[in-house]
Amino acid sequence: MRQFKEIKKRLINEILSAVSSKTFIVSTTIVGSFMNSPGIEGISDIDIVIIVDELTKSKFENINNSFKKILSSQIGLNDFDILINNTFGPLKFDNGKNIVFHLMIYDIKGHIDHVEQSPFTCFSWENFKPIHGISLREVYPVLNLQIKDITDSRRGISSYIKDVENGVITYRKYSFIKENPIVIKDELKLDSKHILEYSYHITYNLLNNFYKIITREVDSLEIKKLILFYLNFELFPRNNINFFNDLFLWKRKQSSPPRGVMEKTKLFVSDFFSFVQTIKSSTNITSFRRHEKTELNDGSFLGIKRDPSIIEDSKKISDFKYQIGYHSELKRSKETILRFNVSSIIESSLLNEIDYGLAEGMDIVKLSLNFPDIISYWGEKEDPKFPEGECQNDVLIRIRKFLNKDLETNKNCLIITHLVVLRMLLFHYLKLDFKNLFKIRLEHLEGFDVLNFNKFQSVEISNETREMIRKQLSIIND
Repeated sequence: MRQFKEIKKRLINEILSAVSSKTFIVSTTIVGSFMNSPGIEGISDIDIVIIVDELTKSKFENINNSFKKILSSQIGLNDFDILINNTFGPLKFDNGKNIVFHLMIYDIKGHIDHVEQSPFTCFSWENFKPIHGISLREVYPVLNLQIKDITDSRRGISSYIKDVENGVITYRKYSFIKENPIVIKDELKLDSKHILEYSYHITYNLLNNFYKIITREVDSLEIKKLILFYLNFELFPRNNINFFNDLFLWKRKQSSPPRGVMEKTKLFVSDFFSFVQTIKSSTNITSFRRHEKTELNDGSFLGIKRDPSIIEDSKKISDFKYQIGYHSELKRSKETILRFNVSSIIESSLLNEIDYGLAEGMDIVKLSLNFPDIISYWGEKEDPKFPEGECQNDVLIRIRKFLNKDLETNKNCLIITHLVVLRMLLFHYLKLDFKNLFKIRLEHLEGFDVLNFNKFQSVEISNETREMIRKQLSIIND
């Protein structure tokens, strides 16, 4: 084992040497099974995500050439061949003694597109620390996984299954027109082993991704624990769990391959999405929204010491029927909730905007002139209290008190509150970086929903709002 650790250390150092001198590389992260295993398991598919500032043919070839120069003798595996796989997709080169560098090269724009189109993959990548440059979360964060993501993935999975049935797998790769990259599709013929591999891939990812959504966990479960997790759901057909377990045992070389794999895989997918839809339809919804706009939302600090009314006409915003509505003590929250269809309304001081204290009414320029220490603390990533007011953590403490003691999650509820409160709620639910919360700016009447199902929750954010928050927290906003 000590020998394998040394080999793994050398491998990582060689990868680091291949990228560290290239100033156009923004981020390099080794992801997947190679990093998760204690030894050198996964050496035949070392997934490396490389983000460059702007991709060109020259930069692409520069990176590939650096990896081609790595020698297996430098790593301590003299009888291994080194291969480069720079395609996107599930292609594997795990035959024989191969060290395979799977180079997934994106520029910043390409990574943004990938996050928007494949949040599950990118979310799992964010679990790994970069070996060079900034983290993938800093480049462009996934933010969260939600039920809508998994329902939106159905068309892609159906296409994937059709490919496998036809004996091929589709993947993507770069081609270049002069220096400019384009992504083209290609396909590879499959054998029976690969059909089993991709059936396992489909079923495992559906189970694992939905587990992450409703538990809001970042890490994947061990396979046996994942099976037990779904056995606790009476709604989920046992025959599908048994099929997944058969695939798992085959993959572990503990049994022969199951029969009728493709038919069972299609049944699994169909039953799985019916299961998700059943859960979604039985949830209670908690909606968090920012109040309607006021005349004092003018760039100055508007907390609790000024209490303006909203400036919009009092007309219904939504016909959805909420059983309970909660608002803060401030007029802008009280008046906004009347524009919704709510049966019972409750006031709570815990939902008040942050108390800006003596900074109330100032803009950032006046604040820096009158209270320069606050600006200095912010520059050091600290969370100071506003003079004679609150800090963000004060708001977080009272918000958690509201969630734990006041909020009735077994009913459909609406909460009309304020910007800093919503930032703390996003931090509570999504485990965001506390020091970057100030970058999030939700517009008036925007927010998010939490779907409650027994002890499980799924945070659901509209595509437009989530994309906006991603951009606000991204390197492109620095």
